[in-house]
Amino acid sequence: MAPRPRPGGPARPLTRTAPVVGLSLCLGLLAGTTAEASVSVSPTRAAAPVPVTVLNGDFAQPAFTGVNTGTNPHAWSVGSTSGTGTAGGVWRWDAATGGHPDGLVAAMLRLPNEASWGLKQRLRGVRAGAKVTVTYDESPSVSNSCTAAALENGQTYTVQGEGGPLTDRTTQPTTEKNGTYWKPAWRTGVTLAFTAGANEPLLTFVSTVPAAQNASGACGPLVTNVRVTQEPPPVDKTIPAGALPASEAFYGNDRRAVSDAVAYCNGAVNRCTFTAEDDYSFSYYAPARVAAETYLNCTRNTLNRTRPVSTANRSYGDLPAAAGLPGSGTATPTNMAQQYTQGTGLSPAWNTTQTHNVNEIVQPAEASWIETQGSRRRTEGWFHATTKATDPNYDWRLHTVVDHPSTTLSDRIYQRTGPLTESEKQRCQSNRPNAPTPVGATTPAGAER
Repeated sequence: MAPRPRPGGPARPLTRTAPVVGLSLCLGLLAGTTAEASVSVSPTRAAAPVPVTVLNGDFAQPAFTGVNTGTNPHAWSVGSTSGTGTAGGVWRWDAATGGHPDGLVAAMLRLPNEASWGLKQRLRGVRAGAKVTVTYDESPSVSNSCTAAALENGQTYTVQGEGGPLTDRTTQPTTEKNGTYWKPAWRTGVTLAFTAGANEPLLTFVSTVPAAQNASGACGPLVTNVRVTQEPPPVDKTIPAGALPASEAFYGNDRRAVSDAVAYCNGAVNRCTFTAEDDYSFSYYAPARVAAETYLNCTRNTLNRTRPVSTANRSYGDLPAAAGLPGSGTATPTNMAQQYTQGTGLSPAWNTTQTHNVNEIVQPAEASWIETQGSRRRTEGWFHATTKATDPNYDWRLHTVVDHPSTTLSDRIYQRTGPLTESEKQRCQSNRPNAPTPVGATTPAGAER
């Protein structure tokens, strides 16, 4: 085994090491880094594609009667980038008029040249870094407000997943009418692939039909049957506890201040529920740190002594103090702390301090020191509003990561020993400090001397 340096001296081989408290002996594991850093682990392989729930992906809700409606579809935001359902952004056509081969309702992207009036939804459960594939069906408009010139070359729109490029698309053309309305020309299984640039990335459709072909805003392309899969990114266990990702809050498709979501969830005991993301939550041991001083045995005898060793473990997070979770570290019980406990089955003490008595044995010409490893638990998950609104645009969600002392693992304490360094040997061999005798060799020492 390669020699390791000890604080205060060059590298030397270890002659003995004994785990005093904790689990089995792990030579070569310990590094002189801070306890705040996470254990470095190589990322695991990405998982296979998994389905992502798209809310109201067929645009059927809320239900309507008649040929079309201007009532916005649930779960989709229409309007400015921070809007939740501004009226008049899209029309929806019934299955008979829209003519979808599977009999689905279709949403018509109405307003041209205004990116702020896109049709948007956040893809719930998709993490930043995930490889996302969106599949949907498209058609030119069936609206009787369209002119033949507006449809004969297809209709243009853009589609974008947050983190991916803005992609221009053109539908197939249509040139025939079915009574009052134009015949659709459905293209099914259209795909968009992108890498998510944020948690719960926005998926956005925007009409780019020229104003000259859409003066009334009533002639735009159709989309429906939106489906999504993702390849989740691997868990990254190299992130230090002191550099956790920032918490994020959403109200429907809108980003909101984290403090607003905390105020909502803290309003009642069962206002929110916490669900941990098991694939991204784990227990681990922090890297070792040297505790207290290094003891040098400059005597000619084996030293056997009892040495008190204190360990301290703190919590990390960025939620406001009102949450009662890290990083406030408050001991005052809160509704959100109770929600966390119920959701995880954990009831941690956010900050812990323990003192252990270690029986330290130091051989002559040896150095002894103590290293500790704190046991940690990192939990990543979501607070969700318990009572769901009819329209998911009005549901709260709060994503957070907390790192706290483990409730299932014990801390590790190691007694480490090794030979003295050259400088330590010189110090041990130095003369005993003493004042010179103030008399000569032939002069007797008197009582006052």
